[in-house]
Amino acid sequence: MRQTSEAPFLGRHEELAGMGTWLDRAAGGEPRIVVVDGSAGIGKTSLIRRFLADKARHCRVLTASGEELERDLAYGLITQLMGQLPEAAGAVLAEPGHGSDSGPAAQDPVSVGAVFLDALGRFQDRTPVVLVIDDIHWADTPSLHAMTFVLRRLRVDPVLIVLATRDAADPRLPQGLHRMIQDDTTLRLTLEGLGVAELMALNAALESASLPRRTMVRLRDHTLGNPLQVKALLRQFPADVLGGRVVLPAPRRYERIIADRLAACDPDTRRLVQAASVLGMSGPLHLAAEVGAVAEPLTALTEAMARELLEEGVASTPPQVAFPHPLLRAAVYRALEPAERSHLHRVAAGLAVDPWLVLQHRVHAAGGPDDQLASDLAEFAVRQSAKGAWSAAASASTAAARLAAEPGRQARWLLRGVEYLLLAGDVSQAAELEETVRSLAPDAEQHYVLGHLALTTGRLDEARRELTACWDTCDTATGPETLRKAAEQMAWLCLIQGDAPHIVHWAERGLALPPGERSSFLRDSLAIGLALCGDYEQAMRSLAHLPATGPRDTPQLLDGLLARGMLRLWNGQLHEARRDLREAFEAHRRGGLPYAALVALGFLTDAAYRAGQWDEAIAHGTHAVSLAEDTDQISILTVVHAVSAYPLAGRGDFGAAEAHAESAAEHARVLSDVNDDAFAATARALVHTARGEHEKVIEQLSPFLGPGIVHRYGIDEPGLVAWRPVLCEALIRTGRAEDAHSVLAPFERRAADRNRPLEQAAAARCRGLLEEALGRAEAAGLAFREGLRHCAQGDGCWEEALLHLAYGTFLRRLGRRRRAAAELEAAHRIFGRLRATPYLDRCERELTACGRVTVRPRGAAHPVLTPQELTVARLAVQGLTNQQIARELVLSVKTIEYHLSNSYGKLGITSRIGLTDKLAPDDD
Repeated sequence: MRQTSEAPFLGRHEELAGMGTWLDRAAGGEPRIVVVDGSAGIGKTSLIRRFLADKARHCRVLTASGEELERDLAYGLITQLMGQLPEAAGAVLAEPGHGSDSGPAAQDPVSVGAVFLDALGRFQDRTPVVLVIDDIHWADTPSLHAMTFVLRRLRVDPVLIVLATRDAADPRLPQGLHRMIQDDTTLRLTLEGLGVAELMALNAALESASLPRRTMVRLRDHTLGNPLQVKALLRQFPADVLGGRVVLPAPRRYERIIADRLAACDPDTRRLVQAASVLGMSGPLHLAAEVGAVAEPLTALTEAMARELLEEGVASTPPQVAFPHPLLRAAVYRALEPAERSHLHRVAAGLAVDPWLVLQHRVHAAGGPDDQLASDLAEFAVRQSAKGAWSAAASASTAAARLAAEPGRQARWLLRGVEYLLLAGDVSQAAELEETVRSLAPDAEQHYVLGHLALTTGRLDEARRELTACWDTCDTATGPETLRKAAEQMAWLCLIQGDAPHIVHWAERGLALPPGERSSFLRDSLAIGLALCGDYEQAMRSLAHLPATGPRDTPQLLDGLLARGMLRLWNGQLHEARRDLREAFEAHRRGGLPYAALVALGFLTDAAYRAGQWDEAIAHGTHAVSLAEDTDQISILTVVHAVSAYPLAGRGDFGAAEAHAESAAEHARVLSDVNDDAFAATARALVHTARGEHEKVIEQLSPFLGPGIVHRYGIDEPGLVAWRPVLCEALIRTGRAEDAHSVLAPFERRAADRNRPLEQAAAARCRGLLEEALGRAEAAGLAFREGLRHCAQGDGCWEEALLHLAYGTFLRRLGRRRRAAAELEAAHRIFGRLRATPYLDRCERELTACGRVTVRPRGAAHPVLTPQELTVARLAVQGLTNQQIARELVLSVKTIEYHLSNSYGKLGITSRIGLTDKLAPDDD
């Protein structure tokens, strides 16, 4: 964004000072965001240019701009920024577009965001970076999601982000970005018109005739101080008109000013500028020349630059041309005669290589409805949907709807476009089209789309009504694909509400229809529903088509994998569960179902927690929450927040754990579902358990013993959410043995009936505690040993550590100190590795009572290191480079360097070599 002479810069001193303060904070390692909003022509771009030329003149600058005509170009904004960064080996985005499998359209925002984050890290040095995005309200949606992902992960980077928009509340912006805009670390600058003194200075800068103050007051009132309009009036009318008593004339439109400037150019220059406007804000000089039939492009560019119509783009090969301001480009483009604009787009379509760009130019060349073009767009949308490139499919399908001549085709393609938006995670854009969808003639497909939208936005009752109506109104014209997808959404709705029989019912109805081409949640739903009904063996048989491992590049190899991971998790097969859930997440993220990817990541967090892999669990949980919030996946937010709290509570990071638990409870209230309530309450209860606040545990969990809740599917399924063992222990520790027994007995029976080893281990631990409280030592000892036997059937797990602690404490109270010490030391090793500080403290007190002097394992509990510092340090001990650690944790290299530097100082070392002596690698 280079400074031009188009408009003198006046006033805005407070805004510049505020931006300077934010830049100083960013330079000190506190990333900051500045949002500049205001109407067109109010001076947003001028303010940013002055800031870059003044306050940020010594910074490294990256600039990009959203473009109204290119909102459907996937990752166009990110590609603008990447073009200004040094190439990172193996991490360069392809050219923007939707057409090729290798292009960015088929990539998800997380992958693209990680690539950009890595490149941005390489760009940083001792000089702060200023990243400017102008007209962000016109940016393409995939880029917005990727940028939101990146901004969340700038922790200590010396980066200032400047966003300019006409409306900071624009619903097109992702909810995650809206939350950051409202954050305390964001400076919001809403620009108003210039004051009278500033307008007088503007008049002087333009070297116009001197005008009295009263005239400038009139101009200020007439234009509300908009500098673009004031300048147009000053240049258009003489002083006697401006200062007279007649009503002030309207200023000539900005487009007219630009048109006059363009009319003064040679014909070749005119054609070059016009052709460039058809290509976008910037593009290759040779391509603009070819579109405009310009014989001497360099000569034409020279004149266009002299008249401030074009600039040379960032130095590159081949040479680029760029417009100095989006309004200028828009003025040139809109001034084109319709026939000439259509002709230029047709020429550009013939020269473009990317299939989506070809279609885009054909769309802009169309003079009205075009059934052939609409069909081509619809076919393109289908091809993109088959690859999971949902944003591309949505753009093409909605464009097809606009160009179709026949109302029925318009409706069909619009409905598909809304569905694709939901699958892409663009919930806010889909919601904007809801009233348009409701205005269509009701049919089965309309009901399906409205039901899918309602379910995604957490309106469960409405979703049930619409999806039921889809089946009730279907006729011979209703395609099986619509009914299968409606059944899939109904099964998902029943799963959210824990209605196991109806999960099976709807999954079987959907699977009875001919199979579709895209991934489906029906096989997953069937297996989960059968498992919740107690038929685990039949559930696993329904997934027999899945190979143990391997690529998941077809629906047949993917559908059901998430369910298998969940069933294995519930059955205590933690290693296999983690493998399946990890593969399901990665495969669904590449091109499957976004909500299935999030479910997989949420339960992968839970599996890592149970397996005692808490660094992994915390990383997965953070990732899951970020993805769910950024894509507005309301239906899964309770679960991902709740499971994210589990390991944090175990480590004694109570502030972070409570924040997740409260967020889980807030989202559970929105859904009004007892299963989500159980997840949220269990997260809160685990925080209280770690603190030893047993009465608060009882307060949180006892409501689930009420009538009508105990027998619900899901909440009482062993392995899904462990609220009963947590409540049982709290009741025992507060002397309520009889109540504890009534809570424990049904859990014991179900765990035994399902043959769930880890749940049987938890039940045995609670039974041991209960028998000990009742004074039945022999029965207590037998229960504790039985619990350890169940744990031995599988991998190492968190429950095993709790059993060792409970059994060791029991033996110590019996006076069997030698045996007690052996059990307690086994617990101590696990607690130390996990850095489970509250439990480690209890274990050490018990060991001290046994007469043992404890030494915490190396790196097991460094109270001076934060969890993030420990995670980074452990990866460094494993031999990963800073770059590799950054990619593993999806953080910037600067953040990794910051955490390592802090760790060195706290541990009294100077390099990685010292970490090996201070920390032991985390066991798997």
